[in-house]
Amino acid sequence: MTQLATGSDVEIGRAQIEWVSRHSPVLNGLVRETLADGALKGARIAVVVHLEAKTAFLATVLADAGAEVVVAGSNPRTTKGPVVEALKARGLAVVSAPDGDHASWERELLAAADWGPHYIIDDGAELTMRMGRFRPELYARLKGVSEETTTGTARLHALRAAGKLPFAALTANDARSKHLFDNRYATGQTTLQAILRLTNRQIAGARVAVIGYGYVGRGIALYAKAMGAHTRVVEADPVRALEAHMDGHKVGTAADMLPGASMVIAATGGMRAIGASEFAHLDHDVILANAGHHDLEIDVEALAGLTNDRRETRPQITTFRVASRDLHVLSGGALVNIAGGSGHPVEIMDLTFAVQGLGAHHLVTAGLAPGVHIIPKALDDAIAAAKLKSMGISLSAARREQEDDIAQWIEGMPTP
Repeated sequence: MTQLATGSDVEIGRAQIEWVSRHSPVLNGLVRETLADGALKGARIAVVVHLEAKTAFLATVLADAGAEVVVAGSNPRTTKGPVVEALKARGLAVVSAPDGDHASWERELLAAADWGPHYIIDDGAELTMRMGRFRPELYARLKGVSEETTTGTARLHALRAAGKLPFAALTANDARSKHLFDNRYATGQTTLQAILRLTNRQIAGARVAVIGYGYVGRGIALYAKAMGAHTRVVEADPVRALEAHMDGHKVGTAADMLPGASMVIAATGGMRAIGASEFAHLDHDVILANAGHHDLEIDVEALAGLTNDRRETRPQITTFRVASRDLHVLSGGALVNIAGGSGHPVEIMDLTFAVQGLGAHHLVTAGLAPGVHIIPKALDDAIAAAKLKSMGISLSAARREQEDDIAQWIEGMPTP
């Protein structure tokens, strides 16, 4: 599975990481300045996120601050070989390799667990959950976790509710500097970029169905509509469904929204959003893409069970012939914007990984009790302010008379 690196592998990876550094003013400014206090010196941190150049740069920032770092990929299909080799050449521990299968990925995550981290920067709580189940003695010694995704945040809350969270967990995904930009704008842009690059299809005038209308689904629908698509949304939550309607998208059940769609994009963060019941509603020549969390968001195994006619029609496009219909699955059902593209824009990940970098510092220094915690508002605001400053944007403070008016109203109220 693992191939020896050539000089060019390392050089390519270094160049990719350097490109990220060049466009990461918050990580290189606010985060490095905060971590310069030495709080991370000797802390053992596992970084388990999609293993590409932006994740690699975060790992180097933590290492430069004195942390001992091990890096693992949070998905077996998104690990980039040159980046792995560049990190190894720099002296960081890396337990993942590109082009692995699910079984090898499971072994890699357990190798990261056996390395003995004190803290985890996790994606989907993939390492956290496996340590709890397969390495309970190491799990009990964890000091903190900072979680990247909506899916992982839900898992952490479930662990807390079950009484199985013996350490502090930060929901980095709940930071406004993360989910308002990463989940919405970054995923929206890069999902459509990847789909169009892989398929060479037109989006203007296309009927695009988005399953799920959280921040990820919102972003995908926003970008698709802006590019001229006729957008449809399938959403179980009534408030989100109403929001999708007010945003100008056609809303309804899968049975009503999927027929006639030329692209169907899963964005729920759950499993089997496009499964056996949805396959029956799909038109011939439809494109199926996953922008959620699990590779199982599209039930490719169930789809394969419907036919023996399966072929690769283009790179990263598998076509299943089902009842006289061609159904095209992108990137094997993996996250299309990473497996089939370059992942999120650097500028957005500068925000997300600033949340993670400062989150790691907060876990080490704040003495948080076991349980689920959010990033403090002061850190969230500082990240956004640093990004604005790097863009040359200044803000006006609230005027004194506005603050005084609020204070006068409060002073004039009787105490209950």
